[in-house]
Amino acid sequence: MGYVIIDLEFNNMQNITKFYPNIYNEQKNLKELDSYNEIIEIGAIKLNKFMQKVDEFKTYIKPSVFKVLNPKIIDITGITEEHLKDGIKFEDAMDNLKDFIGEDDILCSWATDDIVHIVNNAKYHSYKNISWIKKYIDIQKYCTKILAHKKSLSLKHALEELKIKIDKSKLHDALNDAVYTAEVFKRLYNGKKVKEYIVEDVYNMPSIRVKDLNNYNLECEDIEFKCPKCNIKVEMDHPFRLFSWRFVSIGKCPKCNRNVRQEVVLKKTLSGNLVYESTNSLINDTEYIDLDYKFKKLAK
Repeated sequence: MGYVIIDLEFNNMQNITKFYPNIYNEQKNLKELDSYNEIIEIGAIKLNKFMQKVDEFKTYIKPSVFKVLNPKIIDITGITEEHLKDGIKFEDAMDNLKDFIGEDDILCSWATDDIVHIVNNAKYHSYKNISWIKKYIDIQKYCTKILAHKKSLSLKHALEELKIKIDKSKLHDALNDAVYTAEVFKRLYNGKKVKEYIVEDVYNMPSIRVKDLNNYNLECEDIEFKCPKCNIKVEMDHPFRLFSWRFVSIGKCPKCNRNVRQEVVLKKTLSGNLVYESTNSLINDTEYIDLDYKFKKLAK
């Protein structure tokens, strides 16, 4: 068993009219793909169970969705038309990546976005042979927990915290970012602990955050509100309210009398099912009073 750490680079139409004001008039089909990310580069590193590098993979993919390379993408990644002119088709890139990943290897990436984009690109290209994506580890989630951070760490901050030297000019190159991700993983690797983060069924993994939450009503009976210290049920002092990107409620633990905040994020799996991700955390009196005021203000 080994670990294959991948990284992707994309082309998209974000702010494209800044550079090509008439592009949507000239290519009307692009408007409906405004939020699509087309994979243009794949990089991967294979580690064995001893955390030793045994192979690497890098390929450019010739764009077929967006024929124009967004100047913003060129600036961020350093990828140019020259790099992509000898790129291969998406289908061939997927076949090659499948061959690179061994039967027993676990696919890994920094956050779940890259897996989501592989599935989305495969759907666009009607490429159905992605059953090889099986076991998976979100290295960002694993490292954030191991380093005891409450909020998800960026790769850049993880590298800085672990004092791993980086060449900033090589950031956003898919292979180099895979190398840096692998270095972070190697530093924090614990064979026993990492097993807790292996996703056995990637298609039922909560991976796509639901952004438009205004029309959602939470099914509260499906959500447990417990004190993270005592594991005792907490009664809500206020019903769930939408705060920016998540739903929030607060209450007090009947056993330890500590203030508890519950945050619920809505995500979808790759198979389209809606999932609640709930986080219960202790908060101080100042934080509780501030949230209590906001709840009462919203209730008026």
